[in-house]
Amino acid sequence: MRKAFAIGFRSLRAGAAALGVSSALFVEAPAQKPFPELKPLLLESRSQQFKVVGYPVGTALGPPSLSYLLTNHVQMEPAILVLTAERVRTELLAELGLGEAWAGRITITVQGDLPPTSPVVVVSQWFPGGWRYQMIVPGQLDRPRLLRALTRALLLEVANRNNASQRSAEIPLWLEEGLATHLLALHGETLVPEVRTRMAVIRTASPDVFADARQLLRGRALVSFSDLSLITADQLHDTQWQVFRRTSQLLVAELLNLPEGRATLTEFLRCLPAYLNSQLAFQRAFAGRFPTMLDAEKWWSVVWINFTASARYMRLSLAHSLDQLDEVLAAPITVRLGTDAVPSRKDLPLRELVANTDFQQHGSAVARAALQLQLLQVNSPVELGRLAGDYRQALLNYLKRRSTFSSRSSSASADAKLALKEVIEKLDLLDVIRFDFRRLDTAPGGACPPAPE
Repeated sequence: MRKAFAIGFRSLRAGAAALGVSSALFVEAPAQKPFPELKPLLLESRSQQFKVVGYPVGTALGPPSLSYLLTNHVQMEPAILVLTAERVRTELLAELGLGEAWAGRITITVQGDLPPTSPVVVVSQWFPGGWRYQMIVPGQLDRPRLLRALTRALLLEVANRNNASQRSAEIPLWLEEGLATHLLALHGETLVPEVRTRMAVIRTASPDVFADARQLLRGRALVSFSDLSLITADQLHDTQWQVFRRTSQLLVAELLNLPEGRATLTEFLRCLPAYLNSQLAFQRAFAGRFPTMLDAEKWWSVVWINFTASARYMRLSLAHSLDQLDEVLAAPITVRLGTDAVPSRKDLPLRELVANTDFQQHGSAVARAALQLQLLQVNSPVELGRLAGDYRQALLNYLKRRSTFSSRSSSASADAKLALKEVIEKLDLLDVIRFDFRRLDTAPGGACPPAPE
């Protein structure tokens, strides 16, 4: 009888953890305790948007120890998970051009006794005070599934911020999977801290983020935007799923790369609660770029042909690449021209922004520029790609110096001043090289470019 009660009690406790219910609701008589009671861990992320609830590694409800992890799987140890969630949040918001503010808390419950193939549950819950989100994850996950679940929860939170109804937004699978795959291609393992040290190594190399997509999609027939919007996860298996992932990555990356692409994609998210059909929300948000869905299909067809027909790398022209580089290095900021004037947006050279504002004001712009330069580097002509890479490396080195004390000077403040001085000098040198590229590109054929005044 005692053994049967113990087994039944563990089942109740497991069910309570799966529903996010505190185990304190279940009280056991002291005389019938067969095992020491396990206390769940509760961790909160730096932004306070994430709360992770889980049990210690190796316990009945906790994630498995490292020796039991499957290949390419990540241990859902609460401390690692809360750091990973915060890192994904930072990079996703930067990719969408959004600030740090949030409106809905996301609670992640680690159910360690679930098999790794269990579906990751992401639930939106409406309360009079706003939306809340629950995630239930098994004790180990592969990186793509972990990134997809975190991306889905974060996109839901963005989409529902101004949603006063009790109907949650429906995130289209192509957006959820495309953005998650793109973030993973951009940042790789740096999104997930190393299990033992809880640190992530900054990757200095700049690989082609579309290498896997080119290999998989080359020579394949176009999947229309309408068809992408109708696909569900249960319709795809093995190679079909990988093709869908990479197709979605390409679509999301190209939408982000449009003029005002980040702001428009964010507007699309905010339109989703008002529509049962995500294509209608897309048409509403992107009306300035695509007056009809036929225009969007034509644009997507051109993107697909240019990408899949590439024999090697699909590179932009030198002139287009220079324009893109100029745009990346001009950071939009909000300024007030007078005491009673309305704040307005203007473009300020990144070099001037870094030189004349505090790190708290320009740090996010520098990080965003580094990400954009990474994408530009692999799509530009080789010679200009090297220049974009040099700009990116200078910005990454500066960010690293400002986040850690390098001991190259007597104090942290002195080290920050030295880092600022060095990055300004590097940007000035690279600007001279960039100007030379511009003069060479605009010079008449056979004539030497005019000397700078």
